[in-house]
Amino acid sequence: MKIKQIIASSLLSVLMLGSGIAMQAQSLSPSTKWHWNKGTIVTEAPERPADQQHVLGLTAPKIQTVRVAFVGLGMRGPGAVNRFCHIPGVQIVALCDYEKGRAEACQGYLKKANLPPADIYFGENGYKELCKRPDIDLVYVATDWDHHFPVAKCALENGKHTAIEVPSAMNLEQCWDLINLSEKTRKHCMILENCCYDYYELNALEMTQAGVFGEVIRAEGAYIHNLDDFWGYYWSNPANDPDKLGWRMKYNMENRGDVYATHGLGPVAQCLNIHRGATASPRSLPWTRRAFTVRNT
Repeated sequence: MKIKQIIASSLLSVLMLGSGIAMQAQSLSPSTKWHWNKGTIVTEAPERPADQQHVLGLTAPKIQTVRVAFVGLGMRGPGAVNRFCHIPGVQIVALCDYEKGRAEACQGYLKKANLPPADIYFGENGYKELCKRPDIDLVYVATDWDHHFPVAKCALENGKHTAIEVPSAMNLEQCWDLINLSEKTRKHCMILENCCYDYYELNALEMTQAGVFGEVIRAEGAYIHNLDDFWGYYWSNPANDPDKLGWRMKYNMENRGDVYATHGLGPVAQCLNIHRGATASPRSLPWTRRAFTVRNT
């Protein structure tokens, strides 16, 4: 029998990337079984295959030199390449983007850091060839949202640890596919929710865990960010086709939910200890007694 998990309507606004009509919600993929129960959406979590173990607290053997490949070098990817150039014990072995010029441009970060050049991959299927390489330990995914899941899936299927920019998937079916692949391959699959690690959020988490606030039964998170400097990226992509609507703006125009809520949700989920104590049944969420709200401005 499948385990049923309750998703409160407040969380639904966080998870949904679909329209205001639940049956058309993008996050509820066609195969997802769900029903209404007094204002709450109830979905069925798939039963874990008998040969799989959960990955909460997963550890992997130490790697002396972590060989990293980057896929998606448009807006956020280059900054990630630059940061990794300054991390001891890292070797950047491959750079990949749909546009060859973007991948080649990131060689400049390696050159400036006196690191050897990386191999270049490009085109629609460049990431598939990259993921087949045996000398890559971690694939960093910073593509557009639509390609986060297929690239991460390919990386995990080829035995690579995977780090994915927000969001890691576009619907619940994809979420479960990534979970199953991580459990099956015993490889890390991490969503790069960077707000979880800012000083303010980490201080709040430490205070919560130390009992400064007592038992936390309600929390409110928000993400307030002036995007004036980024409207060019949001409106038109690629830049050489100004009449083509950019994928970021497209999602904001076509979907009525909160399409980018993890910055507010991630730190709150940590403070409420969500999905960090269900050792008996890790696929159920132990947070139904608590409430939280996430809003974006």
